[in-house]
Amino acid sequence: MRTASALATLALLLVLSGCSVLSPSKPSTTFDLGPLAAAPSQPPARLPKLRVAQTDGPTWMDGRGIYYRLQYTQAQRLQSYSTQRWVDAPTRLFDDRLRDAVSSRGELTWYGDTSVPAIKVDLLGFEQVFDSATSSRGVVRARATVFHRGLIGQKTFVAEQPAPSADGAGGVKALSAGSDAVIAAILDWAATLPLEAAAASGPAQLPRENPPGRDTVPLSPDATPKPNPPRQ
Repeated sequence: MRTASALATLALLLVLSGCSVLSPSKPSTTFDLGPLAAAPSQPPARLPKLRVAQTDGPTWMDGRGIYYRLQYTQAQRLQSYSTQRWVDAPTRLFDDRLRDAVSSRGELTWYGDTSVPAIKVDLLGFEQVFDSATSSRGVVRARATVFHRGLIGQKTFVAEQPAPSADGAGGVKALSAGSDAVIAAILDWAATLPLEAAAASGPAQLPRENPPGRDTVPLSPDATPKPNPPRQ
């Protein structure tokens, strides 16, 4: 059993490394989050006009690496695939996805329009987690803050989606589905907040510091903000 397990782990490591030992000059394959998910049969709640602050994340998300973690053997080590990359930084890919979702459920206005509430997302986790040599999942964690003249609401959301294959391509599909699940949950939650009442209180400015975190909301597999330059 130990020999079989060791061989399985070795095979996985070769896949994760992009087989760089055998083909050191192999070109990189790039991925994005793919097309938007199909609209649900039951339309979600509409949102009032919103502005979206730029999505932030830890410094390791500034690059284009696709990261994974061998939870069963090296849980504290975060590694990236050698020949598989994102087309852009994960925070930027997530940010574009969020803006598309806001636009599809309401009206996305430019960030300088301080007459309406703003939503800001901090991406806390975006990785493929291997529970064994043959089983992995995409884990997306994000903290959403909605504010206007002050804090309206803040929550942390987590989504885990199974990867269809134990490689980078499988991780990309799982992280794409996880991103869509987190964004849908964030906007469902935002729709329950008093956004229109906040807008009626007059124009606002960005708070200077991020407010402290509150609740963590796990999602099933199915299912102060800093000043930033305007982005559309």
